[in-house]
Amino acid sequence: MTGKDTILFGKYQLIRILGQGRSGTVYLALHRELQEYRAIKQVARSAACQGRFYKEALLLKRLRHPGIPIVYDLEEDSQYIYLIEEFLEGDSIYDLVSERGPLNRDAVIRYGIQICELVHYLHSAEEVPILYLDLQPRNLLVCHGQVKLLDFDRSDTLFSANAADERYGTDGFAAPEQRKEGRLGVRTDIYQIGAVLYYMAAGRPQTEGTDRAVSGPLGAVIRRCLQNDAALRYGSAGEVGEALGGLHSNTECLRQIQSPSLTAALVGARGGAGVTHIAIGLTVWLGRTGRPALYEEHNRSGDVRAMGETFGIRPDSYGICTVRKLPMKPRYGEAVQLKRCEYPAVVRDYGTDLQAVLQDYEAGQLTVIFLVFGGKWWDRLPKELSAGTRAEMVFLCSRALPGPLKKPPGVSGTRCFRVPQFADPFEPDRGAESFYRTIMDGYLSENAAEERSGSWGIIRRIRRRPGQGSPA
Repeated sequence: MTGKDTILFGKYQLIRILGQGRSGTVYLALHRELQEYRAIKQVARSAACQGRFYKEALLLKRLRHPGIPIVYDLEEDSQYIYLIEEFLEGDSIYDLVSERGPLNRDAVIRYGIQICELVHYLHSAEEVPILYLDLQPRNLLVCHGQVKLLDFDRSDTLFSANAADERYGTDGFAAPEQRKEGRLGVRTDIYQIGAVLYYMAAGRPQTEGTDRAVSGPLGAVIRRCLQNDAALRYGSAGEVGEALGGLHSNTECLRQIQSPSLTAALVGARGGAGVTHIAIGLTVWLGRTGRPALYEEHNRSGDVRAMGETFGIRPDSYGICTVRKLPMKPRYGEAVQLKRCEYPAVVRDYGTDLQAVLQDYEAGQLTVIFLVFGGKWWDRLPKELSAGTRAEMVFLCSRALPGPLKKPPGVSGTRCFRVPQFADPFEPDRGAESFYRTIMDGYLSENAAEERSGSWGIIRRIRRRPGQGSPA
């Protein structure tokens, strides 16, 4: 039942299998009338876990949190039971660590605070705490900067969990009381928070005696979570979140990012300068250096929607198309209201609309402006700049002839760089990466350890004085 011609209940067209686990198969499906994606979890009627499957569905229907997928429906046929859920696209924490290695301290804190908020919500949403009981990297999805909690088939209320005949847990993350028939409680989930924090920081599951591999204050928080004696752990997920927040000088920024720390604008002096190519490459490069970035279309080209149509991709509930693993937001009208997403960095592609760039700069929305021009001797600055704007700009020559780089007439005392040629903006080569590293010098954290690590570094907003940097 994996063919694209399969239609369930007259409205859900199956696209592909998203995953297969201990309790069933999860499909990506398209709601044909609403033209929206859904995740459909399928469990055989004959499966021993079908009772737990019903329980999971009823539990999810009671929960309302942006970090928990919405349940739309529960359907049945003669062979299977189906749970219809919100489709969430992103990378699990397991995938992030597998691809990038250990996450840096700031990423561990940022994701850790969100995990604590999710667990605290479960523990306090109802009069009797709901225990998650299987907190582990594969069940935590990072979706546009927001940590989402998936797979509630092991979750239960405090009393029901202790009355159950069987105990479940994942090796490396399960608390001692889950393995030794001890009493389960909110501190069982606290242990698992510590195990996930350790996994993010160390890049591997913790085992007996390895909890000291993470040093410093973060290591101290992790070790308290991982105490074998539940009474010695933190008393609530909220306490763990507060402890993590106290490790960072800008806790409120970590709890809820009001705006991106870096917003880079790219605009062309004229059409055909290569703005979109350079902007996509910059967004990819930021992600490779551990700073999740969002590409935003602020021009009228319609390129993002065209890319999505080519790959059969529709915008998700955040209005974002993920093209070749790159989050891209097409241009929308001002009246369109979308779910909010959080990215440490945003790259805006303005095409040739310099007037819009200058307006957004004056409104305080932009960190840096990159003006792309052809690099020919006859190229001139746009008339919008001739009046002497106060906007700080970095000039990029995308079609410069070999030899010494010549600045466009009227440009002096500022940074100007030659753009290297690279064929695929979604796969910038070493030359392109070196170029991006150079032009972003001074706008990103200069901590080398953050550069090497697998998650986002702190980005600082600065203004360079004319003449700083390495001008051409």
